[in-house]
Amino acid sequence: MGNMDKKQKKKVYRILFVISCCAFLISAGLLLSYWWDYHKADEEYRQVAEDAVSVRQEAPSAPSSGQGAQGGGNATATDIVEDENPPMLLVDFDELTSINKDVVAWIDFPGQDISYPVVQGDDNSHYLRWSINGNSSSSGAIFMDYRNEGVMKDGNTIIYGHNMRNGSMFGLLRRYQEQSHYEEFPYFDVYVPEGAYRCAIICAGRVRPYEESYKVMFTSDDDRADYISLVKERQNYEIPEVETDFSVEPAEYMKVLGSSGDGEGSAPPLVLLSTCTGGNHDYRFVLLAQVQKFYPAD
Repeated sequence: MGNMDKKQKKKVYRILFVISCCAFLISAGLLLSYWWDYHKADEEYRQVAEDAVSVRQEAPSAPSSGQGAQGGGNATATDIVEDENPPMLLVDFDELTSINKDVVAWIDFPGQDISYPVVQGDDNSHYLRWSINGNSSSSGAIFMDYRNEGVMKDGNTIIYGHNMRNGSMFGLLRRYQEQSHYEEFPYFDVYVPEGAYRCAIICAGRVRPYEESYKVMFTSDDDRADYISLVKERQNYEIPEVETDFSVEPAEYMKVLGSSGDGEGSAPPLVLLSTCTGGNHDYRFVLLAQVQKFYPAD
């Protein structure tokens, strides 16, 4: 009877060992698959940047100030918009649109490893799983909300990206949970064929993934202010009020607000960058910025 028990135990141990080995191999295979997928995506976007983006040798000329122009001066006490550090990339949009006709912009965080083409699809799901080259990818692409009429053409331009574990795409945005990181990198640039927008970050925090958190148009200045207050409800830290030299013509301003009629306001467009928070599906981590200056293309 004792020998029988020992044989049964050995059999059970062998089965458990085989199961453990299979589980290990499956886990290792999944990890290898994730790593390879990340690697392919990184190489794909590196090649796109190599083909379509270069660094200019001379700083672009700052435009003159005035109605309908964007130029000048101070931003906050920390000089968020630094004229000595203007946008320095040269983006070949002809090359980008030859790769993918859905490319609408290029987003770049100077001094950080966030520099990607921005696409816009017919919905907000396609580019969650497809790259700029049309390949299936867990990294997806950086993409603009399908409801936006164009980059900075609405009150709020919304741009989405995955929070990748390896820090690619919008994975590094999580650094903005710390105020010290914001203070070192308080802005980002959005390039379009006509030039580059300097965008000053005005809020870093979490929002519920509800419609009111992702408005693309505002009906009035008060509606815009209420939206900013909503996004700031769960901000990680306070950011000083940001001034701007960016102005738009009254007719264009009403388009930005999403309303009609004559207007005298000139509040600049907002830009919302959104990514997931990891395991918590009840919130999204966002950076809310406002256009502060425009550098026209040469």
